[in-house]
Amino acid sequence: MTEMYEFERFLEEYMEYGLGMGLLSNFWSVGLSIAAYVLTGLALYALAKRRGIQKAWLSWVPVLNCWILGSLSDQYRYVVKGEVKNKRKALLILNIITWAISVAMVVVAVVMLIGIAGAAMGGGINEDAMLEMVMGPVLGILGLCLPLMGVGIATAVIRYMALYDVYTSCTPQNNVVFLVLSILFSVTEPFFLFFTRNKDDGMPPRKQEPVYEAPQEPWSNTEYL
Repeated sequence: MTEMYEFERFLEEYMEYGLGMGLLSNFWSVGLSIAAYVLTGLALYALAKRRGIQKAWLSWVPVLNCWILGSLSDQYRYVVKGEVKNKRKALLILNIITWAISVAMVVVAVVMLIGIAGAAMGGGINEDAMLEMVMGPVLGILGLCLPLMGVGIATAVIRYMALYDVYTSCTPQNNVVFLVLSILFSVTEPFFLFFTRNKDDGMPPRKQEPVYEAPQEPWSNTEYL
């Protein structure tokens, strides 16, 4: 009895500790995600506003904020290298495709679970019927995983290319280091963007607008008085 009691007590303490650690881990994950979102939004918005990118407010919209990152990259390529790129369009299309495939997978999974729950509550289903009911949606989800993986790889490649251009436009002396750290430790990316948002070391100096001087009217000259 004593051993059984100690074992049950160990399980209770383990569950309480595990639950507490799980909640703490979730808290830190949510907090870090929010901080990363805010820092990225502030950085992209500041860069877009200062460099004259239209619709800078898209920096705060999930999925669509990739348009601003791509626009900053396209602007740098055009102004500095004379190249016309369309990373903003490519990133936007790829992100929309990723979102659509992900939603489709969730819908298939939910439909499958509802069907299984309904059949189980009806009580008129055997193991073979259950397996047949599950196999279709599972194969559908697996079929969507392959294109989702391909789109994800393409998105990551183009995004890091755009990120490299943004780093180069801000601090060309640190662009490679920042990009490598952003790839290896994604949590560093929002901080690099935020701390370099006010720099334009890799951009050409802006041309000063000529000062307009109104022509002096003959009758305003004192020699005519």
